[in-house]
Amino acid sequence: MIEIPKMEFIEYFDAPLQRVWEVFVNTEGWDPWFTDGMKMETKEGGRIFFRWTRLTQGETVEDKGITVILEPYKTWEFWWYEYEDGFRSHVTMTFQANKDKGTWVKVQDKVLVTQINDLPIAFGCAFGWGQMFCLAKAYIEKGLILI
Repeated sequence: MIEIPKMEFIEYFDAPLQRVWEVFVNTEGWDPWFTDGMKMETKEGGRIFFRWTRLTQGETVEDKGITVILEPYKTWEFWWYEYEDGFRSHVTMTFQANKDKGTWVKVQDKVLVTQINDLPIAFGCAFGWGQMFCLAKAYIEKGLILI
């Protein structure tokens, strides 16, 4: 196992906590603004199915996950990025209302890397979280779908 630091991404959304939470945690997942056919069971132990086509040049990319902790309007913790030896990415998303009626969202992602050749997994996750936040911000604040 190669120890790499936990990645952390923070974004402010000019929208109420309930709206932001419901865009990220819902049965349809991150469709229509980021994924293509994502489904999630919104409960602890619930399964998550990720699917992309628009952001992958028409190639269908699918993955699975499972929710570990779900504290409504506070925390969503899940494993995803399924590999032959289990899930590789442990994600904690936290949501916090701001006094000006906006919302802060923090993503912490601990990617398990077993060998140096697996580093692209972590790099891909880092790129994806940045892209996800950008697309979510446009969707939540302006109603825009950029893909």
